[in-house]
Amino acid sequence: MDVESFTSGAQLVDVTIPQLLSARRAERPEMVAYKQKRRGEWIATTWRQYSDQVADLAAALRNAGFKRGDRAAIMGDVSQEWLLADMATICAGGVTVGVYFTSSPEEVGYYLSDSGASFIFVGSELQLDIVLASGQAEGLRKIIVLDPEWSAAAAAANVVSLRSFCEKNSVDTDEFLRTQVAKAKASDLVSIGYTSGTTGFPKGAMLTHLSLLAGAHSITTFTPRMRSDTHRLVVHLPMSHTVARAQATTLPLLARMVPHFGETSAEFAQTIKEVRPTYFTAPPRFYQRFATQILSKVHAGSAKQKQDYQFAMTIARKALDDRQAGAAPDPLISALFAVCQDQIFRPLLAEVGFEDLTVCYTSSAAMPSELMSLWQLWGLQLKECYGQTELVGANLVQMAEWPEAGTVGVPLHDAAWETAILEDREMIVRGPGLFVGYWNKPEETRSALRDGWLYTGDIVDIGPTGLFKLVDRKKEIINTSNGKSISPTQIENEIRHSPFISEAAVIGEGKKYLTALIEVNAIATMEWARSRDLRIAQYSDLANSEIVVRMIEGEIGKANSKLARAEQIKAFRILPEELSPENGVMTPTRKKRRKQIMERYRSLIDTLYDESEDNLVKAEMKT
Repeated sequence: MDVESFTSGAQLVDVTIPQLLSARRAERPEMVAYKQKRRGEWIATTWRQYSDQVADLAAALRNAGFKRGDRAAIMGDVSQEWLLADMATICAGGVTVGVYFTSSPEEVGYYLSDSGASFIFVGSELQLDIVLASGQAEGLRKIIVLDPEWSAAAAAANVVSLRSFCEKNSVDTDEFLRTQVAKAKASDLVSIGYTSGTTGFPKGAMLTHLSLLAGAHSITTFTPRMRSDTHRLVVHLPMSHTVARAQATTLPLLARMVPHFGETSAEFAQTIKEVRPTYFTAPPRFYQRFATQILSKVHAGSAKQKQDYQFAMTIARKALDDRQAGAAPDPLISALFAVCQDQIFRPLLAEVGFEDLTVCYTSSAAMPSELMSLWQLWGLQLKECYGQTELVGANLVQMAEWPEAGTVGVPLHDAAWETAILEDREMIVRGPGLFVGYWNKPEETRSALRDGWLYTGDIVDIGPTGLFKLVDRKKEIINTSNGKSISPTQIENEIRHSPFISEAAVIGEGKKYLTALIEVNAIATMEWARSRDLRIAQYSDLANSEIVVRMIEGEIGKANSKLARAEQIKAFRILPEELSPENGVMTPTRKKRRKQIMERYRSLIDTLYDESEDNLVKAEMKT
């Protein structure tokens, strides 16, 4: 089956994941399917070996009582075993339930209870302990530990290692896959992908074979050569997230992608340096972190190196201006830029492992224009796209060469996908890769899916050239006490243009004016501050440093100068810690959980507002 020649998601309406795995096994049995780093060495697995392991595990599941339509949860760090558990569950006719590996026992209990999972795969003893504390462990048929080195005594009768679970099974892979291909239908449910849960409990987005495959295929329409060229990619996002699932599980079935799994996701930066990916997609935060690392290298260079860099940047700005203006390239500037790339920029990109990167995208949040331009000046064709769990892939992408920041591009060049804008500017999408509803939530399903259209909840504007600009979430509008309705996202994006600010949370619901909590960029700000105040030793010191506060005040002033009066930030506080999923205020994909931010930093927020007038009124009402 030549799926790499498919040009539309509509061509996948009768295709299933076991069918594509079987085709890969038949057509390229000795080619590398993926690589895993273990104990410092990279180990390659071929498509024959991969499919054999999937069949063994799928057969073991069936022998243990796992039936078609049953749910199996997977909770673990990025690894080849996560991939095998996912593919085996699907090939056994089941439904994968992704669980973020940093989830608390309470969250795991919710996922297991809501999905009705009867099996769970856990990555390590750490995740095993969390599952055992979730209150749902006793109701599970099996808890399977994926870590190949795990050999501890079972903490409960239903706990077993992956090796022990599979060792008594002997299966004919070709026959097993033929049987599963015959049984599977493209409309079968194969995954429950829980949303990030920025508000309330996460919702389980139900995904079929078609959802996962057509969604992943949409990514290949961004750059058609992704289907013909062999690419290296690093799976670094949590594998319970749709993007990582596409990169590890489905994209390799549709394109010549070779996923690489590092020792742990915490070491993703080192993994990227080793792998030197040719394909990379990540939220803006990752690009910001890598850019800061490169700039730190530049600033630490000799006077001659800094001079050479500044000259190269002058040439790069001229070359980028010509490209974005659509002008014919100046032969001299083009030649000089090629030399600058070879001598200056490519060695700098190598500092983070991006020297071979040819296809790179960012999504999930707006990319600051200065950050995007910086990567383009360094020679990377970084582009933005738009997607969400409910449409698996993306429906908007910047297709133009060297695009300007600030938009999410144009609708996919695929007639199977449609994008429309309602009167209130909410974007709706229709296409083969959509989810089919929320698990156990019929009302939410009816709200999100209407007449075959996904109501995204995102407000967009369309510019005169047809480029879409993401404005805000429909439900994330701040209504001030002055009657102003304000988009916090646009203001936060403006603030994040500063190289010293990683994140901002704008506050002002029901208040007279807007304020903000600021997360400073740890690398850039620590470097700047330590050169001026030797007492600064750790991140928490930055929040109490007068010189840092004054510097950030200047950065906020720059943002305010570009904002309307009602949108300007009147006061701010620097957070004493970095925002993270671990402290509950960010999702695993770096989206802000506004309610949790308000709760965790309530005392800090209270210092931003003068409540004397309100208190006076309240006191008067009590008399």
